[in-house]
Parts: sequence; C-alpha cells; structure tokens
Amino acid sequence: MDENASLPSDVWNNVTTSSSKDDDDLTLYLANIRDLALKIVYIIIGTVGVVDNLFVLIIFILFVKITDKVLAILNETLLVTTCFSPVTCRPN
Repeated sequence: MDENASLPSDVWNNVTTSSSKDDDDLTLYLANIRDLALKIVYIIIGTVGVVDNLFVLIIFILFVKITDKVLAILNETLLVTTCFSPVTCRPN
C-alpha cells in the first residue's frame, strides 16, 4: 500500500485501482470459463433443436403411415358395404 495515503478514500482508491499480473491472469481465466460455458450451452440448445426436429419428422411419417392404413380399411369397408354381388365386385 501507499505509505503516503492518509485518508481512507486514498487507501480505497489504491486498492481498487492497482492492477497486477495475478488480476490479469484471473480475468483471463474467468473469461475462458465464461466462453467454455457459453459453448456448452449453445451445444445443448443446438442438440435439443435437432432432436426436436427429428421427433417432429418421425411423428409426421407415422401420421402418413397411419392415414394410409385407415384409408385402406375405409376403402375395404365401403367396397364390402356397397357391393351386393360377390361375382361383380372384386377388390383390386
């Protein structure tokens, strides 16, 4: 500390304005930790987004397949109920 500092405000100014190599190293270390944490958060958000899109795609494909099966059953049901003669009505 400064030996000539007589007032508490002078002492406080000396403490808060002094810069050392340790402070610079600590600041750099904390900045690197912050950058690493942000990268991890961005990776997690990106992965969740990709998985969410894949889930939506799978649901869409299953919806199309289920719709095809329902339409096939509906067509068979309509064909059976509207056809009275088994000789003239044959399914494809």
